Amino acid sequence: MTAPAKGETFRAWDVAELPPAPVFRMRHWTLLIGPGLLMVGANIGGGEWLLGPLVTAQYGGRVLWLALLAILVQVFYNLAVMRYALYCGENIFVGFFRTPPGPRFWTAFYITLDLCGAWPYLASNAAVPLAAVLLGRLPNAAQDGSFVRGLSYAVFLAAFVPLIFGGKIYNAIERLMVAKLVLVLGYLSFIALFWVSWDTWREIWSGLFRIGALPAGDFNWATLAAFAAVAGAGGLNNSTLSSYVRDKGWGMGSRVGALPSAIGGRTIRLSHSGKVFELSRENLGRWLGWLRHVRRDQLALWAPGCVLGMVLPAMMSYEFIRGVKQVDGNAAAAMTAQAIASQHGQAFWYITLLCGFLIMAPTQVSQLDGIARRWTDVIWTGSKRLRGLEGNQVKRIYYTLLATYGVWGLIALTAAPSPLVLAIAYGVMVNFALAFSALHTLYVNMTLLPHELRPGWVMRLGLVACAVFYIGISAIALRQQWPNLMAWLGQ
Repeated sequence: MTAPAKGETFRAWDVAELPPAPVFRMRHWTLLIGPGLLMVGANIGGGEWLLGPLVTAQYGGRVLWLALLAILVQVFYNLAVMRYALYCGENIFVGFFRTPPGPRFWTAFYITLDLCGAWPYLASNAAVPLAAVLLGRLPNAAQDGSFVRGLSYAVFLAAFVPLIFGGKIYNAIERLMVAKLVLVLGYLSFIALFWVSWDTWREIWSGLFRIGALPAGDFNWATLAAFAAVAGAGGLNNSTLSSYVRDKGWGMGSRVGALPSAIGGRTIRLSHSGKVFELSRENLGRWLGWLRHVRRDQLALWAPGCVLGMVLPAMMSYEFIRGVKQVDGNAAAAMTAQAIASQHGQAFWYITLLCGFLIMAPTQVSQLDGIARRWTDVIWTGSKRLRGLEGNQVKRIYYTLLATYGVWGLIALTAAPSPLVLAIAYGVMVNFALAFSALHTLYVNMTLLPHELRPGWVMRLGLVACAVFYIGISAIALRQQWPNLMAWLGQ
């Protein structure tokens, strides 16, 4: 059995045996270290340190339900893209290109969506706490703008370094993100347990369940839309989970290979097409085991980790900078550090700034990888000219795309507005990308997978809910901000 290739140039899938799923036992807890934990580390980023604290400091915990709802609908998206990868070992992005009207149309469409979310806002914002450490004070936008921008270039370029080593690129990112989680969540938990009041705990945690509550009076919907965008992964970043499933060797990913790094990846190869399995009784039983494994990954690790990553910084901001109204773009990434230091000593100025830097800078690494990874998979699978290359030569495509993005990123950092404005604009635009790709993921699952492996009604409704939620909140934001946008374009 082989599945027909969809589109103009994509090869049909080959057939191989589905390996057994891991049997989880508590003494084998390391089996839980996988794409979900990696993505928790990647997803605790600019939104959790910038938009979450900013929104909470201004509006209290009443809008945190938006973050919880965003994370829940993303679980459906994540499970659906992981389902596709378990079946054929391909990135869901390749699945998109296998559907009508074909690769040419989807190339133009998804490049447009990717450009909306390709701004390196994390490097821009990670430069702020670094500048604050070097200056000994919060940087001023007018006085220190050039200095902060120069540091943003350095942070951005440094983010390429981890992607060069590790054998599998996935392995290097996994180690980086696990280390980040231990350091960041350890420090934030210390602050929450010892210096945050019970009133703040109650305000923040109850806000997760105050469905429909909104700030009183006038408020900026764009900020709330961006807040929802960065809760969890957001944009096309969620699609990367399917590639990580393959590189981790889950399901049919173990039959396909992985992306090799520039140094140490000589023996690692990636197939030019996916591989699927026969629908035998034994394989269907193994399939159910793999579905349970990815559900553990998402429901026991990814979703709780993302909620915790949003709640802990929000508790800090509500406790220490409650009621702030106007925030300069350069101050948002460092204002919590200043408030904590004023109460508990100057040492915590540096520690908190370091925490902010560790939250944002490694996430820039995963953003670089995600963009290069999804387009590498499409080109490697879809290009007839490349099919004569050995599997370990896929790195040529990956690093060429990384270099191209590096040039674009430096230009974007030069032309970009303030870090906070950049983060908000990024958040509003990537919501549309996530919404449409959720519907496209549903179509892929319902057409390319055999009937026996397709998602049930709960999963289907969850993907539709994901699309409705993200289109709705960004449409409201654009409607509110349309006069300002037109005025800016008319200048």
